[in-house]
Amino acid sequence: MDRSTKTDTKQGASIGSSGSQLFHTSDFMDRDKEQSRRLHEPISITSHTDPITGNDVKGEVHHPYVIDGILTVYFESEKTRSDYLNTPFNHPVTKLSNEPSPEDDRGG
Repeated sequence: MDRSTKTDTKQGASIGSSGSQLFHTSDFMDRDKEQSRRLHEPISITSHTDPITGNDVKGEVHHPYVIDGILTVYFESEKTRSDYLNTPFNHPVTKLSNEPSPEDDRGG
């Protein structure tokens, strides 16, 4: 079987022939040179677990919720929703029983 390849200097593409088959390869388009960053990006994320109680929320139509960007979080009650919204971002425990050590803030 004779396989020959020549280079087309005008377009920088290779043209090969294998038997009676002829194929043409070309360079990647600019948009295809790197993988898309949006390939697996979700449109929306829904959490059916109440973040305060850890219980599953069934029948979310009748339950309170919070929408934050693409995230929707459902709650068992208005009280747990309120507790969630009033939780500080950095340190949910406002009073510690002892002086915090430098180890307390690792990884957070």
